[in-house]
Amino acid sequence: MTTVCRFSAALFLIWFFAIPLAHAANLPAETRWADPSRVQLDVEFPGDGYHASWELFRCSCGDLLVRSELNVPGEVETGDLMLVGGRAVLTRRFGKYKAEAASSLDAAALMMQLTLRLLERSVPSGPARVTETIIVDLVDEINHIHLDTGAAEGGFPAPWMITGEISPVGPTQRKFDLHFKFTAGAPGETQQAEMRLNGLAEYAETEFPVPGSSAISDWDLGWRDEPVAVPDTAETLDDLRALIGKN
Repeated sequence: MTTVCRFSAALFLIWFFAIPLAHAANLPAETRWADPSRVQLDVEFPGDGYHASWELFRCSCGDLLVRSELNVPGEVETGDLMLVGGRAVLTRRFGKYKAEAASSLDAAALMMQLTLRLLERSVPSGPARVTETIIVDLVDEINHIHLDTGAAEGGFPAPWMITGEISPVGPTQRKFDLHFKFTAGAPGETQQAEMRLNGLAEYAETEFPVPGSSAISDWDLGWRDEPVAVPDTAETLDDLRALIGKN
């Protein structure tokens, strides 16, 4: 994967903001692959010993939560990250890599965006059309894939290939297992590579896992732009949201 990243203290997930959630028991026909309220995603890079698992939630208030687990040979790093009001970044856990935790949002965002792009290419008519298991076998020799989260950019040049399957799980969830084959490396030094992306996308509104009454003292606070002064009286997530809304 050729990636140019502009890492910042936080992530602005353009693809996940300002999109409607599916409220009905069944998916409306116009529901887009880019519309999930929650995504569980496992990514495997065969041969490299690298595996990542992410779960992303979108709050009706616009905040984002990413639960992250990164696995490399002999090591596992887990933690939670939350983008509040598009400006504040809350992190917790992450062990010895805590200082670099915010940048893992960029990796999660790029992989989430890639997954939704591949689902869209596999079934362009949208998730509502997946009423039984669909076998995916697609080759694109022309169209490049460009990813941009606002904080990081990446891309996969053509040709590339997708194989796998997409299945319904109840009326509002779609399960996917995709093998993505692509070309990586500098011009003249390219080689074939692949990754497996599997997981579950939820297209009905879900409850945000972090209540507004949660203490912000349980998190490490950072900022993606000019910081806002947080007085001692601001104790909860709702307090932080209110402060950001006034600045």
